Amino acid sequence: MNRLDELKAHYRYKKGDKPVSKWFQRIYNIIVPLIFCAILGIMIYLCLWAILFFLPPKYPLAATIFLTSIVAILLIRNAFFNESWKNSILVKNANGSYEFRFRKKSAIEAKRKKMMKKMITKIVDRDGDGKVTFEEILRFVGEEITKEEEEKLRLKFERLDVDKDEFVNAEDALRAFDQDTIICKVCSKEFEPEMGTKEFDYEICGKTEDCKNKLWKLK
Repeated sequence: MNRLDELKAHYRYKKGDKPVSKWFQRIYNIIVPLIFCAILGIMIYLCLWAILFFLPPKYPLAATIFLTSIVAILLIRNAFFNESWKNSILVKNANGSYEFRFRKKSAIEAKRKKMMKKMITKIVDRDGDGKVTFEEILRFVGEEITKEEEEKLRLKFERLDVDKDEFVNAEDALRAFDQDTIICKVCSKEFEPEMGTKEFDYEICGKTEDCKNKLWKLK
């Protein structure tokens, strides 16, 4: 399997992505962290020097600053770059910029989905009580569905509403309904006026979707 086929099969491929060679990625993965850490190291060094300058003379100022800077840089490097090395393919995107495309089940992808889920839950659940009504769900997914599809949506809601109080857990609702549909709908409502486009980049879907062309079908 070549790099492009592997990218499409196992990674969050986007239209226009061109994977770079393995050798290019290895060099990139060395040079970029070094540049990042060098800049960060200089900033940390200067900050620590300004703070520790006033310590008594018995303290080895330069050594203290150097060692503290190194520890901070290593921790940040480990946090930011290790996942990129292990679970990604470096690509040149449609705009000519370099980006990492992570595996569909990588730790970073899981964190991204978790953050997206929290964002959508917060937007749908306006009052923040952790519960949503059928009207709140319908407000985001119901404008472009038929009456028949609306009834299917209502039946799903009623199955979730076991105590019949007309409220269901917001996270359960997102899992039960077409989550991609809800995300597309919410992004369209929240960001389209600012971006001036109906096309959005969905990390959770792994590709670009056109909201107006997406069918709001219920699974």
